[in-house]
Amino acid sequence: EVPPEPAMRKGPWTVEEDHVLVNYIAAHGDGAWNNLARAASLNRSGKSCRLRWLNYLRPDVRRGNMTAEEQERIVQLQARWGNKYTHSISQS
Repeated sequence: EVPPEPAMRKGPWTVEEDHVLVNYIAAHGDGAWNNLARAASLNRSGKSCRLRWLNYLRPDVRRGNMTAEEQERIVQLQARWGNKYTHSISQS
């Protein structure tokens, strides 16, 4: 008889989980998030792993305030296209 899998962990990520995810992605790459979560033994959902990587752990994630140029570009695009996100993002 196969033992049941433990319940998915929810809530804040620990530093140890962050290290496991970063090291696993460094060794194997990202993508196939459900398989990655299982293979890395994180006991998190694939969606949770993907969001943690994309929004917090990825090396090229920028932190801090926008530059004056970025703010001006946003104002220009909003003036031109309004709140039509798909137009604005394709023009950046």
